Amino acid sequence: MLVIRVLREGLVVREELFRSTPVSIGRSPGCHLVLTEPSVSREHARIDRDPGGGYVIIDGAGTNGLYSGPRRVASERFSSRFRARLGVAEIEIEEVSADSTQPISLEDLHRLDQRRTPITWAKYVAFTLAALVVETVLEPEFWSPWNSEGAVGVVWQSLMSLVAILVSASILLGLLKAASRKVRMADVLKHFAVYSWLGPLAVAFSLLGYYVLSDGLAMTLRSWLPTFAFVIFLTEAAAIRRPGPNSAFRFLWAAAFLLLLAGVDLTRSYATRKAGQPDVDHSMQAPAPLVGMGPAVSFEDYAAAVEAAGKRSEAQAR
Repeated sequence: MLVIRVLREGLVVREELFRSTPVSIGRSPGCHLVLTEPSVSREHARIDRDPGGGYVIIDGAGTNGLYSGPRRVASERFSSRFRARLGVAEIEIEEVSADSTQPISLEDLHRLDQRRTPITWAKYVAFTLAALVVETVLEPEFWSPWNSEGAVGVVWQSLMSLVAILVSASILLGLLKAASRKVRMADVLKHFAVYSWLGPLAVAFSLLGYYVLSDGLAMTLRSWLPTFAFVIFLTEAAAIRRPGPNSAFRFLWAAAFLLLLAGVDLTRSYATRKAGQPDVDHSMQAPAPLVGMGPAVSFEDYAAAVEAAGKRSEAQAR
């Protein structure tokens, strides 16, 4: 048996089941599947059995042709799900069986297009804002005695972040729909609510690394963990409601994002050196209870090392 679905902007608007072949498609009332689209010919195409056991769709010499993807074809063999375009009308053809009902997998349930209420939207936005606030509060600068307006800054940042979340989610939604994804705003906001917490986790691990790692490794961790978190955020955003296997897709996008961010960082470092600005090679945190300073050096030792390096440079210049 064959099921033929009529699509509009990638969404199914009509579905018909055919128990035998051939199946004729066109605007003629005598066709098995009648399409009213003006660009479709009266007898535009025919689906029949292929001698190899599959199916074949054959162009009926329609004015606007039969297309498989971007290619105009006279005929095309297929054995599973297949999409074709007749004029500007798009159809999807799939062989189905009359076997017993199959159980629904967790992956199928996840892909169901569930409608969610504005309350769900608000919940997702609140979780995202909470992640951004926690990330700010975890930064050592927030607890600095010279930061007298930390609470006011968090409130102002939350308001700005709310606008940024809604704008970013709208842009991402538009990009995913342009890629023919059956995605809703709730799907995008849920992604923000889940993966925004990678930021606080990256900051937390960076703070912990200060006390348990050498100064150089701790600085590397502080520099690259947020980058990795952002790469994961972008990669998972690109995979929202993407059908089919996603492992290779995620790997390629993650590699592309990582290379892009690494290039931006190298460009920034080069521009900083050309401008004569020194790279920050230290960070300062208060000693942690039961841990103390860890393997990091004190600021006095660091300042002495900088002074000694300066004297050596002066001596060499002479």
